Parts: sequence; structure tokens; C-alpha cells
Amino acid sequence: MLTSAYLTPKQLSIWDMYRRGRTQSEIGKLTNASRQAIYDMLKVSLEKVENALMHAAEANMIQPIRIDPQNGILLGVNPSNKQRVIITFSRKNGVQTWHYEEPNCSLCNWSNICNERLLNEVEERGVMLDEEQKKLPPSQLAHIIFSKLLPELNG
Repeated sequence: MLTSAYLTPKQLSIWDMYRRGRTQSEIGKLTNASRQAIYDMLKVSLEKVENALMHAAEANMIQPIRIDPQNGILLGVNPSNKQRVIITFSRKNGVQTWHYEEPNCSLCNWSNICNERLLNEVEERGVMLDEEQKKLPPSQLAHIIFSKLLPELNG
């Protein structure tokens, strides 16, 4: 994955700790850095995550609706068909584009890879799923995961 193309390993580590709920003081203690150094690094990291998400949106011609660099997630819409698209940035998956509307996953050769990457998102983001949900096709799994992460998708 291309996570290292966006953030240095240290920036990625600090951003990931912050995303998982650690305070700047806690991160400073864990990394032997001052709170001010963590603040400065987070500012740069959040900007880089936002730039990565926006770059992916532009490359895929997605109009952003909401961007959350702290959680590494962008909700957008494809202007040509008005379908919602989610772009994520994560430690394991790097930048990923997820087509939220019902794609026919049975027609795609990437179905197993999508499932694996979606389960990585579940693990990294702390989304709770039962074992039956984890076995769903990618489109259904994505609906469950992203509806929990982006409440506005439920409307």
C-alpha cells in the first residue's frame, strides 16, 4: 500500500494513535516527545491525510461532501451518476475508494481482496461486527461498516 507515500513512518504512527483516541500528551509520553512536538507533527499529518483523501477524490472525479482527516475518511458523490463514494486512508490499506451504492460484487475479480481490505478497516477503526456479517459480500459489508462510521449514510 502507499501509506508511506503520504506520511513518514513516525507521522503515520502518531496520526494512528491520535485517530484511535490517544491524547497528544499520551502520544508524547509514548514517543518520548513533547506535547508541542506532537501537536506540530499532528498538524502536518492531518494536512497530509486530507491532501491524500482530496487527491484520491480528484483522481476519481468525486465531489467531496465531507472530509474527516482525523479519521481518514471522505464522503463524496460521483457527479455523473449521483452515487455516494467513500474514500478512506488507513495504516494497512493506504488510500482506498469504496463505491457505496450497490455494486454487483459477483461480477468483479477483486471481491476477495475487497473483503480482506474491508475487514482491515473494521479492525483498524474498531467497528464491531459479528461473524455472520464478516462473511457478507463486499457491498453489503461496506454498507454495514460505513453506515456505522458515517451516520449521515443512514438517511
